[in-house]
Amino acid sequence: MISDTSPPLTTALAADGRSAILDAVPAGIFETDADGLGRYVNRSFLDYTGLSAEAAAGSGWVEAIHPADRERVVAEWLAAVAAKREIAIEFRFLRPDGTTMWAAGHAGPIRAADGQVTGYIGTVTDVTAVVEERHEQREERRFVDAVLEIAGALFCVFDGDGRILRFNRACELVTGYSMEEVRGRPFYEFLVPESEIQMVREDLARLRPGQLPAQNENHWITRDGRLRLIAWSDVCFFDDEGRATHLISTGIDITEERRGDEAMRGIEAVGTLLAKAGLTAESMAAVLATLSDRMHYPYLSLFVQRGARFELGAAVGYDGLATALDPTIGIVGGVLRSARSAFLERDDAGTDWQALNPDVASQIAVPLTADGETVGVLSIESTPAMPLTPADLRLIETVAERLSVALVLGREQEALKERARLFTALNEFAQAAGAMVDEDFLATTLLDGIAGVVTHDAAWLTLLDRDGIRHVIRAVRGDDVDPLAVGRDAQSYDGPTARAIRRQALVAERHVADSSARARLIPWKAKSGSMVAVPLIHDGAVLGTFVVGRVGPDAAFTELEREVLTLMGAQAALAAANARLLAEVHALAIRDPLSGLFNRRHFDATVEHMLARWRRDRADARPIAAIMFDLDHFGLLNNTYGHQAGDAVLREFSGILLTRFRSADLVARYGGEEFVVILEGSTVVNAALVAEEIRLDLEARVVRGPDDQEVRVTVSAGCAQIDPSKPTREALIEQADIALFAAKRAGRNRVVSA
Repeated sequence: MISDTSPPLTTALAADGRSAILDAVPAGIFETDADGLGRYVNRSFLDYTGLSAEAAAGSGWVEAIHPADRERVVAEWLAAVAAKREIAIEFRFLRPDGTTMWAAGHAGPIRAADGQVTGYIGTVTDVTAVVEERHEQREERRFVDAVLEIAGALFCVFDGDGRILRFNRACELVTGYSMEEVRGRPFYEFLVPESEIQMVREDLARLRPGQLPAQNENHWITRDGRLRLIAWSDVCFFDDEGRATHLISTGIDITEERRGDEAMRGIEAVGTLLAKAGLTAESMAAVLATLSDRMHYPYLSLFVQRGARFELGAAVGYDGLATALDPTIGIVGGVLRSARSAFLERDDAGTDWQALNPDVASQIAVPLTADGETVGVLSIESTPAMPLTPADLRLIETVAERLSVALVLGREQEALKERARLFTALNEFAQAAGAMVDEDFLATTLLDGIAGVVTHDAAWLTLLDRDGIRHVIRAVRGDDVDPLAVGRDAQSYDGPTARAIRRQALVAERHVADSSARARLIPWKAKSGSMVAVPLIHDGAVLGTFVVGRVGPDAAFTELEREVLTLMGAQAALAAANARLLAEVHALAIRDPLSGLFNRRHFDATVEHMLARWRRDRADARPIAAIMFDLDHFGLLNNTYGHQAGDAVLREFSGILLTRFRSADLVARYGGEEFVVILEGSTVVNAALVAEEIRLDLEARVVRGPDDQEVRVTVSAGCAQIDPSKPTREALIEQADIALFAAKRAGRNRVVSA
């Protein structure tokens, strides 16, 4: 604010008698001292401000200035006074009655004879009408400009030589050029393809004064080199001599409309193709080729569900595209998770952006659905030269609908074929199972037969032991199944096998490997998968079970596969019953009646056959290992507890051997308290591991003798492997016996390898 130290308003102007003249002037007049403080205002000034002469004195006139303008006016006035120069300024007065007046002020310094500034004199003119008219005109121009800028249509004004005078916002968005970049440039130079320039010139040359707007089409080239097809409506203005002075053109970008027409023809072609061929590998490739040819999409891929995975069905433009989708990343993963279409542009996609090629700028992915389930994904990727738009999204959704229908029909046909295949294979399995009579190879043969009908990654099969008490794992199949599970009590796993036995019905469940006790009790090391356990029921009794498993989070067995597995269980049960009956008859001649193990005669004959086979296949033969067991201090046990207790110990140990070894292993009572096991396909290291398990098992057991006596006993074992230089039964048994002797000599209750 101006510092006010001036006296009451009395001036030289007033003193010399000219005040009455100045009061009659229809403009505000004021005079100040050299510091800019008011010392005279005329009547018009007081009328403008609504102030009294006393109130306007000094810096009082400032209070009449509108608050929105006051700071600016004071600052400019003080700057002019400090510089001793003229000032011209436009501002508003706010009168006490609340009305506003626009004023144009002008003032200049008063100089004495010596040039010193003694004060300032100025005028204030009411320009409210002028300012309001100017504001109205400005608002009208703003309104017209705004309409032109927000209009969806292109709007251009050119001079008679084709130079750009006006280029609205729609033009900027379509071309990528700003108005400042194109102002004054002939549009022929950079917007029109060279091949179309002559055509455009001829169209414009046909324009005449007074005619209706002329219609034409031509392409524009965008900043990034893309072509956009524009439909124009042109009006030309001419001077009195008939020369064109201005051309006003309004246009509509019809690129997408034309592409849409082409797309509909492409969809019709796709529909016809799918109706004739169905969704085959060839038709999927043809569909993508059609879209690529008609719509010029550079990258296309189609993934369809195959079991738990989404596998590549066809692709165009890619080099090294993955054969299966990763559902956790990228636009396609998002579509799989949400079952909704997605449209991404690289600059706005953030962390969701995943593109195989660096030139990709936009992506579209659309799900293929059947019965509310996502069964495939159609993906389109494009470059900045041909960016994807919402119109492309609608097109791809339409194509996806056609593909979904074809996929459903194709899957129904495949389901019929699969059912026929499964039941044909089931019939072959039933015939093969009916011919199985060797109980020793029954479990392995059954698992192989099951694998030939229903594909899986893991399997194990259990059978009742000879006492009809325990279900023992007899065979396993698959890299992730623990091979040491063979011979173990299957019900101890408390997994699907045990539940199938208890329920006497098929059990299907998910498998997830973790640190829980339940997971550790399943002999399958896969991280996740699906399992089906099938009981082998004959004459109302469960003779065994088989379990099949598939790897993966979504590897569930189909309803049809479960039906076939149940029927296979019935055939396997019949085979197991027949093999058991034949084995019981055969066992009467080759087994030791007390232990139930093979007798010495059968052992010797069988080992000779095994070694003859080994010698015949020497180069490719698998190793053979032997284990000799001897119950420690067995004579003393008989003397202490009696022979009935000794027999109980023999039966207990024999039971351990029967349950622990595979059906393909040769387990025999060699004589008295000695037992021998021949392991075909095992090394001495594997034999020692198994022998140690058996030793620990027996050591932990309490055998009940006559009169409920508690008898504890241990066993020593010697292990050996066939010597290629001496591949005979005698040499193998001798080496195992030497190792057994070393175990006894070392204190018994231990395993020693030769």
